Amino acid sequence: MYRLPAAALLYVFLISSPAHAEQELIVSAGKGLNDALIQRDSIASAEMLGINYSSRFAEYVIGDNNWQWWLQGSYSHLWEEHRGETQHQNILELKPVLRWYPKAEPRGFFAEAGVGAAYLSNQSFGAVDLTTKWNFALHFAGGYRLRGGDVLSLRYSHFSNGYTNRPNPGFDFASLNWHFNY
Repeated sequence: MYRLPAAALLYVFLISSPAHAEQELIVSAGKGLNDALIQRDSIASAEMLGINYSSRFAEYVIGDNNWQWWLQGSYSHLWEEHRGETQHQNILELKPVLRWYPKAEPRGFFAEAGVGAAYLSNQSFGAVDLTTKWNFALHFAGGYRLRGGDVLSLRYSHFSNGYTNRPNPGFDFASLNWHFNY
């Protein structure tokens, strides 16, 4: 009963795991977003700086498409003026990320998405009152891989409890990211 899934999983890792896993150090800068997308209240005046570490653990070439799985750990620091005082929010994230290149070679434009877990240092940030410090982390990004291997991307990030608790206010920010490959 369990042989087929285990054999399929072993096959996937044997054919997809590269001998030398690519790694990225990602530096991010961004802004909080208003309530136009997923979040209920605005943190549009918030500023954000972050650093991420990513390691590619699988790659598949299917037809003319390149699909890559990355494991990413992130730290982000946000700050904003709210009601006359500066508030700070620290976010730690861990998530798998799926990156897609519309070519067999991983170069040029790409799209990616990631879903994982996040720990936020404060339940309240600006006008947003979260129900928990542990939240889901979700991001969508588009980017471009430069000739030297470095990457530039634009990312939308969302944090919320994913309706595991009520209410589910969450908050969003956008960031510009430079990925240093090694």
